[in-house]
Amino acid sequence: MYQPGQRWQYNTGALVLGVLIARAAREPLERLLRKRVFRPLGMNHTGFSLSRADASRLPGVYRANPQTGQLELQPYSRPEEWTQPPAFPSGAAGLASTIDDYLAFSRFLLNQGVHHGRRLLSAESIRLLTMNHLTPRQLADAGPFPLTGRGWGYGMAVSVTPDEVSQPGRYGWEGGYGTSWFNDPHRDLTAIAMTQTVDFWANGVYEEFQRLAAAVDTPR
Repeated sequence: MYQPGQRWQYNTGALVLGVLIARAAREPLERLLRKRVFRPLGMNHTGFSLSRADASRLPGVYRANPQTGQLELQPYSRPEEWTQPPAFPSGAAGLASTIDDYLAFSRFLLNQGVHHGRRLLSAESIRLLTMNHLTPRQLADAGPFPLTGRGWGYGMAVSVTPDEVSQPGRYGWEGGYGTSWFNDPHRDLTAIAMTQTVDFWANGVYEEFQRLAAAVDTPR
């Protein structure tokens, strides 16, 4: 699509990276993630596929009917779809998880690579993961969506200008099924919303969640 470094392209780089990681490690991406990330962090309910017991706990996905305004259950991402491994484990998407597992990963980043007193990743690696790597030109070429005043680290957005939520340096990302996560290292704050409601993005709730989370005085 573009020469490396010429333009930032949402999602594509992570797809390619997942393939490169698996080939460099000479083992499947899911096995590598489980060994290097999920097990050390105690993320025992996270994966590209789930046991039938865990799959049965998956909530439905909802969207408002534009004619009636009522939330309706959508026919995609059914629990039975998650009991079989995907044909292509993606480095950009496709993991199912729990709020507790997500919080463990979030705190791991916020604690500079330390989990329960044990260092699993260097502080320098965390710094590189959570800092903006895009040039002003790349930011301009990215357009208003999906960054909107944010840059990009290694797999997550990073705020580069002050806003009503935080000073520059807040990092995290959002999901199309109505999810939001960010860490604010300046305030030692992590915030997670998992609504499973697509309208989260269109009705102002996303912006309100971030504002309310940032207004909380007690960190974590």
